[in-house]
Amino acid sequence: MNHLTQVIIPSSAKGKRLSVYLAEEGYPITADCGGRGTCGKCAVTLVSGRLTTDAKGVSPAIPDSDGNVLSCRVFCTDTPTVIILSVAEGTGLTSQVSAEATVTVSECGVALDIGTTTLAAALVSLKDGAILRTTSRLNPQKSFGADVMSRISVVMEDRGHLALMQKLILDAVRHMILELTGGDSVSHMTVAGNPTMLHLFCGISPEGMGTYPFTPAFTEAKILAGDDLTLPAKRITLLPSISAFIGGDITAGILAKQITDHREPVLLVDMGTNGEMILYTGQSHDGKLYGTSTAAGPALEGAGISTGVGGISGAVSSVQWNGIAMVCKTIHHASPIGICGSGLIDLVSVLLERGIIDETGYLEEDPFTYAHELNLTGADIRAFQLAKSALRAGMEVLCEAAGISPHDLAHIYIAGGLGHYMKVDSAVRVGLLPDCPPSRMVSVGNTALLGAAMLLHRPALLGDLTRAIAECEIIDLNLSPSFSDQFMEHMMFPCTDE
Repeated sequence: MNHLTQVIIPSSAKGKRLSVYLAEEGYPITADCGGRGTCGKCAVTLVSGRLTTDAKGVSPAIPDSDGNVLSCRVFCTDTPTVIILSVAEGTGLTSQVSAEATVTVSECGVALDIGTTTLAAALVSLKDGAILRTTSRLNPQKSFGADVMSRISVVMEDRGHLALMQKLILDAVRHMILELTGGDSVSHMTVAGNPTMLHLFCGISPEGMGTYPFTPAFTEAKILAGDDLTLPAKRITLLPSISAFIGGDITAGILAKQITDHREPVLLVDMGTNGEMILYTGQSHDGKLYGTSTAAGPALEGAGISTGVGGISGAVSSVQWNGIAMVCKTIHHASPIGICGSGLIDLVSVLLERGIIDETGYLEEDPFTYAHELNLTGADIRAFQLAKSALRAGMEVLCEAAGISPHDLAHIYIAGGLGHYMKVDSAVRVGLLPDCPPSRMVSVGNTALLGAAMLLHRPALLGDLTRAIAECEIIDLNLSPSFSDQFMEHMMFPCTDE
């Protein structure tokens, strides 16, 4: 469900892009397209006052027939202006704490996963590593785009936005820590995240990752003082990254699943916007790590999909056809507000089975509408195909580099919020996962958060992890002769026997 919020914009905001002003004031504006004006999700209703299409205040902004303007494309003026935002429940600063436990905070630390879409944190016992409380919320940097390249571009265009994006993330993390601890500080916090998110967290420009040769300012683990970041944690450890696009979230996953302890080949895939993957050939083979990342885009996290949302309360996470009608389930059984990645995979699978989508992705009914929250267009299908093809092609090329077949994998570990709700049979039906025995495909939840939590309890693991990833062979998909072929092949949906 959505609720309307009225915002009065003062004359002191003159010259600021409206979406930036709203982000500064803590309003949850979504701008999946990174301010290009193409997604339409940052629309607000102009009630009174004046907005312009240029920072100098010359050209007035003309609302559409519904009275709306795109906040990413207009600027504030010296005229006090009133707008109305439509905010989906569960997308603001309020988060929920689960697994309540009576604890002594002095004996605990906080683990944090900074996802491009979602932030997750856990209160962890330093004695035994037990996760005592968890909380999550959407990443407030979504006002600057749904993917890392959009946010890097924002910094490249205006370095002043770096400080704002750091402030947004630190303010959100501060709230999460205090929520978990009941208002206390902790001695230690560990942080996992992709390289761009870690740079923005530290206030370090990610510009080097915006153009070839995609060079991060740092990849090594960092030890920071909480006071320097105005966070209620004495010491903060950032997990190491491997490259510009293989970050501390996937290295945390190496810890969480103890990847290098496996005898047979295993693959860990974090199906986020950045599509990071680690393959370990197993102790019974040459015991080598291979890593890659693929620009899957944010479609599987709800962005760029007409009724798409993140994995939040009310998101349609499951769709089934019972022979008569579609049956949908939402996260937390809340009123539906849109469809998230797992629900999208299910929906596409159902539509394929019913012949509403063919193997090329052609949608017979464009748009397909089941309910307001399940509107699907041909453009949505294409965005989904691009995402699933990039991920699947990345898996195939990584296996090829390691000299194995996907069918040789003892396990395919599917990490992230998508894996928590995703049905394996639907993922295989749409071609996102290889057609391996279902028992080999394991949803492992948020391994970034689990790995960060493990490091709190066993800090010596940081040295082991650093040594292991130093030997990881990075596969650059842009230089792979077979990636483009695999990508085109997996754009198609698998055919089934009649």
